[in-house]
Amino acid sequence: MVQGNWWKWALSLGLPLIVFFTVPEMEIASPKTPLFLAITLWAVIAWAVEILPSAIVAAILTFLYALFVTKPAVAFSSWCTFLPWMCFSALIIAQVLNRTGLGKRIAPHSMILKGSSFTKTMIGLMGAGIILTLLVPSGLARTVIFVAIAQGLIQALNVDTRSRMSSALIMGGYLAAIAPGLFCITGTEMNLLALQVVTNTTGVPVEYVDFIIQMAPFSIFYMACSIMMVFIIRGKERLQNEESLKTVLEERLKEMGPVSADEIKIFLVLSIGFIAFVTEQWHHLPGSFVFALVGMACFMPGMNLATEQDLRKVNLSFLIFLAACMSIGAVAQDLNIPKWISAHMSSLFEGRGAVMAISFSYVLGVIVNFLMTPMAAVGALGSPLAQLAVSLGMDPYTLVYALLYGLDQLLFPYEIGYLLYTFMSGAVTLRHIMGAFAIRMVAFAFFIPLILVPYWKMIGFLK
Repeated sequence: MVQGNWWKWALSLGLPLIVFFTVPEMEIASPKTPLFLAITLWAVIAWAVEILPSAIVAAILTFLYALFVTKPAVAFSSWCTFLPWMCFSALIIAQVLNRTGLGKRIAPHSMILKGSSFTKTMIGLMGAGIILTLLVPSGLARTVIFVAIAQGLIQALNVDTRSRMSSALIMGGYLAAIAPGLFCITGTEMNLLALQVVTNTTGVPVEYVDFIIQMAPFSIFYMACSIMMVFIIRGKERLQNEESLKTVLEERLKEMGPVSADEIKIFLVLSIGFIAFVTEQWHHLPGSFVFALVGMACFMPGMNLATEQDLRKVNLSFLIFLAACMSIGAVAQDLNIPKWISAHMSSLFEGRGAVMAISFSYVLGVIVNFLMTPMAAVGALGSPLAQLAVSLGMDPYTLVYALLYGLDQLLFPYEIGYLLYTFMSGAVTLRHIMGAFAIRMVAFAFFIPLILVPYWKMIGFLK
């Protein structure tokens, strides 16, 4: 045990032991529920305080489930789903995008089209974010691309990295990468995990086009509010060399040279993957597996887009962590825990209406974000919320969608890897951004019941 970390180990072991010995027997749920809760709580705390690498915690969690809680087939069932393999493909494609430069080419082009002012540049960044969100189902991959673009602007315009302007530019890149995440099914890994959990729980899938109809209009409003956050972060500071923005962007594109054959190839690969999702209801092949297979095509003769070197750079730790988060939901489902939670929560919301339940899901996501990673939260809460929605006579996805918006509200970098990576740039200051993030967090507690719920009623998604 490393000296100085004793309190982390004490916390991660002590609280689970208390839970194990104090949780009463639950009707409906399995007698092994206290053990499941204790093991899961240990993993969540271990991830939060980082006593071990996240992949090691994830592996231990899965092994403990398989040995003492449920059948190995249940504990490891996540590896038999599309999500780990689709993310594996997305991470390979992200390596290719970075090496070919296609991702870094799309954003400057979008920014130049909108003009050269700070405002138009932020709108152009968000437009590029929407394009890459449709093509690249990895929030981390897009964050890497857009933060690099923002850093390039800071260097080219001689912006002080400790200034509000620097924080605004970096967060403009971050928000362009992440804010469009709820625009489409493939927007983030969390979307895919949530949909997998709900489908496994209720047997009700959602089509790509249906998701866009249900979520895209409000997502555009969400993106507009996210752009406003950048101006709150910027405050009274103004970009000294704003008239040079267009010149800087054009110079960066000139440095990249003409569009290469590899850029065209990877764009075609991404387009085929996107079309596979959109047309799934007609060709009846799982679009996610088609996308995963298309990603493997990067290694094929004639394409030569990816090499063994790219494969070695893939973050396999993330895949193990993702699969473990899915296992939380799968094991809980096997123990009937979601039904127990849903039964108790149903009585709480009986007669209070759909708006109250949706608002509760959003607030739950905000609160849980401080305690566990969004992936773990979706794995643990997705199934109970889906069953609660069904018991209240609602579509099973309504409460989970609200949860996803809650989980996107952040204040501290530790809450999600995307934001933590952004802070590694050294060009963003926490005190500059906290106010803007807090304003968005509170504002959407009102915008969801006042705007999203009426829209869902208008299109018949919410009765």
